[in-house]
Amino acid sequence: MSTSKKKILIADPDDELIQLLQKEKEASSYIIETAKTGHECLSKINSFQPDLILIEMMLPEIHSMEILRRIKSDPHKKHIGVIVTTAYLMMQNYHAAIHLGCAFFLEKPFAPEEAFSLFKQYFEHKLHPEPFSGQQSTLKGAHCYLPKMHSANSYIKFWGTRGSNPVSGPDYVRFGGNTCCLEIRHKDDLVIVDAGTGIRPLGEELGKFNPKKINLLISHTHWDHVAGFPFFTPLYDPECEITIWTPIGFEKTTRELFTEMLAYAYFPVRLDDIKAKLIFKDIEVGVPFHIGEIFIDTDYAFHPGATVCFKFKIDKTTFGYATDNEFLLGHHGSPKLIAKDSPLIKPYRRMIQFFKTCDYLIHEAQYTPAEYLTKVGWGHSSITNATALILLTEMKEWIITHHDPKHTDQDILKKMQMQYDVFDEVQYACRPRVAFDGMTIPL
Repeated sequence: MSTSKKKILIADPDDELIQLLQKEKEASSYIIETAKTGHECLSKINSFQPDLILIEMMLPEIHSMEILRRIKSDPHKKHIGVIVTTAYLMMQNYHAAIHLGCAFFLEKPFAPEEAFSLFKQYFEHKLHPEPFSGQQSTLKGAHCYLPKMHSANSYIKFWGTRGSNPVSGPDYVRFGGNTCCLEIRHKDDLVIVDAGTGIRPLGEELGKFNPKKINLLISHTHWDHVAGFPFFTPLYDPECEITIWTPIGFEKTTRELFTEMLAYAYFPVRLDDIKAKLIFKDIEVGVPFHIGEIFIDTDYAFHPGATVCFKFKIDKTTFGYATDNEFLLGHHGSPKLIAKDSPLIKPYRRMIQFFKTCDYLIHEAQYTPAEYLTKVGWGHSSITNATALILLTEMKEWIITHHDPKHTDQDILKKMQMQYDVFDEVQYACRPRVAFDGMTIPL
């Protein structure tokens, strides 16, 4: 029995959309078949021989653009009209569909009556593609979501993340080459930890704002932690007051050490010639103190000389900072072998408790396990031993710093993968990140 009804094929995997279209009152005016995949669509084109196809652009198995191309390149099928639908409105897709012979490009979501209005226009030869709008209708008038940004005056920033000595060159671009220096900023309070070569660019930046009070904490006076001191711009501002905090127990006082460092034989400016007001204060290890609203506690690190690690509490955030710390001296086994009651950790129990209250830990992992075999007693941790500290403190976030000067960017990336592998092996969920010069973390 012949019929004058036009035949429409709806090719879309969305069952809900198909049901809505089939229930529309205008649906009875047409003969409608459906397909959910590209292969089924091509099969129905041959068997059903539709007059018009409503096709989802990203149809499973075969993309609608390929189906459209096949239809329009076949002399026996090119008369079939095609309306492409998509929720993924992009100019390239629009122009590709129109170029291939698409009758209309319909954006999802659409009301069923809108689709049937287009069907009617097509069969009346009144349907023409609309110009590309460039904006999805579902987003028109919508407000742009802007996430809450952290305060610009409460953060920590790494200005130097190398250990031992600075490095430069194309192999050190990603993570940087300056030695240890950390800026801690909270409101009007400014604390700097260590005066490695990273303090020189920090000083240049501070020179733009001319701060009048700076507190400099020195963890210990090995060269990589003090070499940048003479190049710190605020030293030459007569209106600046710099308080230098160091732990008690060096062979010489910090004033004596800096005086010798700035002898004319080594540098053209002597300590007595520095214009800023310098105040030297002792850090009594284990006795908390504060600088403004920055609360500071200290503990001894396992490193040659009187070396300290720090714990900072700022508002609701607490973090630890240990650049030079050989945890589990001489241990070469898996972190899984170190139980909480192991005799090996007895010397380190105080340090474990010290860091346990931290939200995250900034701690070195200077050596790979293979490198550590020949570096025992040098004062730095292997990746696996540092991981043991993370496990014992139950830390969930670890920022790795104090990179070996021999380690290029590629070496550090390989170490980072090794760190992921170690955490996978011990089945512990921690977010390790590698510090780099310029890395900024909001507080």
